[in-house]
Amino acid sequence: MKKAAATFLLLLAITTISFAQKIDDAKSQPAPSPEKHGHPPGFESDGCTAFPDGNYRDCCEEHDLDYYKGGSFKERRASDKRLYSCVKSKPGWKNKYRAPMIYLGVRVFGTAWLPTRFRWGFGKKKMKRLAEAAKSNTKKEEPAKETKSDEKGIKDNF
Repeated sequence: MKKAAATFLLLLAITTISFAQKIDDAKSQPAPSPEKHGHPPGFESDGCTAFPDGNYRDCCEEHDLDYYKGGSFKERRASDKRLYSCVKSKPGWKNKYRAPMIYLGVRVFGTAWLPTRFRWGFGKKKMKRLAEAAKSNTKKEEPAKETKSDEKGIKDNF
């Protein structure tokens, strides 16, 4: 029992330190503009959700983009496999062990039916709302066309 408690406390300490480092890194580096990288409007990545960022953050950001857009079951599986391969290919012996843990996490908790902010297709509604807002804004900006009755009314006034 003492060994299990010590292991739990050690893991808790490591996780706390990792997340504290993640928060400090996020504060010190400005977030890149999504449009600058060709990402859809409204897309934001938090890096490796619920997992400490490392030299594999770019893998997680590409994976977040896939999850934002959503798609079929096969596309989700392919995205998760790309994340696994990308993390595993990064330098560092720990990444060989992190990749399977990250893969299992996204396979279990990334399903579309869970009400999480990082589920498969989480950006579909946001993209739809932004597209509708942009469409309504362009309609408001178009000048009203004058009809023949308006022209007649104007001529009668002069």
